[in-house]
Amino acid sequence: MEEIKTSKTAQGLGIAGFVLALIAVFLSFIPFVGIAAMVPAIIAIIFTAIALSKTAKFDQIRGLIIAGLIISVIAFAISISQIFIGKKLSHLGKKVDKIEAFGKEIQKGMDDEFTKDDMEELEKAMEELEGEIESITEENAEEIGRAAGKALKEFTKEVKKAKEVLTDSTTEDN
Repeated sequence: MEEIKTSKTAQGLGIAGFVLALIAVFLSFIPFVGIAAMVPAIIAIIFTAIALSKTAKFDQIRGLIIAGLIISVIAFAISISQIFIGKKLSHLGKKVDKIEAFGKEIQKGMDDEFTKDDMEELEKAMEELEGEIESITEENAEEIGRAAGKALKEFTKEVKKAKEVLTDSTTEDN
């Protein structure tokens, strides 16, 4: 009589643990909810461990109980990994804020440096270039390359001048 009562209790705990393990594994894959899957996973581990120990004494079938234990351990591991992924994403969010601040600083610098007339002139030059891109051939590609190299050198000189002015202004402030 004792063996039958223990068997039904163990099988009931095993089934409950298996169901909780399935719930936990499904919840563990949902972002931000996966962390909450730890609770049913832990309960499932406890239920299936108790059921497994009770069935081991009486040498009963325990396939469902072992499956519940394995699934609950996997769900628990996935839930733990959700915590680490969340931490990594929060660190990435901080870096995105820095990148946005840098972009705003560049935009502010460009707004301070270039007037509306400069921007309109640049837009006109870009429109002219768009029409000329279609007429590029091998003959004039070399000439275009030299012109681009010359423009790059001039731009580099301007950047160096701006850097010197910036360096001088910051050393004067100190």
